[in-house]
Amino acid sequence: QIRQIPPTRQVDEQHDTADRMPEQKQYTIAEVAKHNKNDDCWIIINGGVYDVTKFAKYHPGGKKILLKEGGKDSSKKFKMFHGGHVLKKYDKKLKIGTVVKAKL
Repeated sequence: QIRQIPPTRQVDEQHDTADRMPEQKQYTIAEVAKHNKNDDCWIIINGGVYDVTKFAKYHPGGKKILLKEGGKDSSKKFKMFHGGHVLKKYDKKLKIGTVVKAKL
């Protein structure tokens, strides 16, 4: 006969936190704007913040294009050249957070 052991609170809490996605950090537009250099390049796409520093050299359109957009909201330009599948492909690798409005 198999006896079921009721879960303890400690096990439930560990299981619960292990299954959750890590929270994304939130950045203001001003914070993102500081990351506009060759060795530190972030862009905003659809409210998401992406660190494209290491990816830039692999970008099919060239590194210069990404560096030119560094620290900016590139949503419109991104949509001009890429479908939604591209963002999904790199979301887990490059997305570091989301944009929030600065608190006054």
